[in-house]
Parts: sequence; structure tokens; C-alpha cells
Amino acid sequence: MVGNIFGTLSFMAAALSAHLWFRASKIPTPPHTGDNYAGEGPFSEELRQQSSANAKAAFVAAVAALFGALAMGIKVTAAYFGWP
Repeated sequence: MVGNIFGTLSFMAAALSAHLWFRASKIPTPPHTGDNYAGEGPFSEELRQQSSANAKAAFVAAVAALFGALAMGIKVTAAYFGWP
């Protein structure tokens, strides 16, 4: 039962991560020529937004992997000890 809950949470987190990465891939990148010499401008700002979106997606993917590992670990442990 608990393994199934972790498996479901893993699936949901993986789907959310895919959605977040898809949205991150749709952030447009303007030409670099719009930035000033200090590195400020639309290009740098879009890269910051893309980086932030990718970081959120990666975090959710890590949560999905953790839930998947917990689900598998519980099932393996239950099988080893003969628990129902």
C-alpha cells in the first residue's frame, strides 16, 4: 500500500517535471546584441528565467526519483521479509 502511494507520487512528480521542462524550453531567447557591457539586458534576463525554470524542473525530477526509489525499496524490503 505505501509502495503504491510512493509510486503514484513519483509518477505525478515526473509528469510535473516534464511539464515544467517543456515550459522552460518555450522561453524565447532574444539576440545577445541587446545587452550592455555590464551584462545587463534582455538576453541576460531571459537566460536567468530559463535557468530558474530549469532548476525548478530538475528539483521536481529529483523528488520523482526519490519517490520512485522509496517505492521500489519498500516493495523489495517487503518481499525480502515476506510482508504482505
